[in-house]
Amino acid sequence: MYQNPDASGSQATEAARQVLYAACAEIDAGARDAARWAALAKLVAGDAAMRVTTDAVQVLGGYGYVEEYPVERMMRDAKITQIYEGTQQIQRLVVARALLG
Repeated sequence: MYQNPDASGSQATEAARQVLYAACAEIDAGARDAARWAALAKLVAGDAAMRVTTDAVQVLGGYGYVEEYPVERMMRDAKITQIYEGTQQIQRLVVARALLG
């Protein structure tokens, strides 16, 4: 059933979008915890991108790994967003430290 990955992907994308908008609003307002908001937005968006592209590759089966299909590139791009500018583990550490004071 292909509807479940589509709905899950839509949910993850919208959640990431809303966290990004909230982070932008907080940072624009001069939030003292701007680093936490930035890390949280990157963390949620990176995880969502990876989840959505992984589901897309699975829906396409073997074709998901063929370079002629854009999903293959999208999955590579999603993975690199989890790595550059700090790994997901570092983003989690930034958020946790900000929450714990």
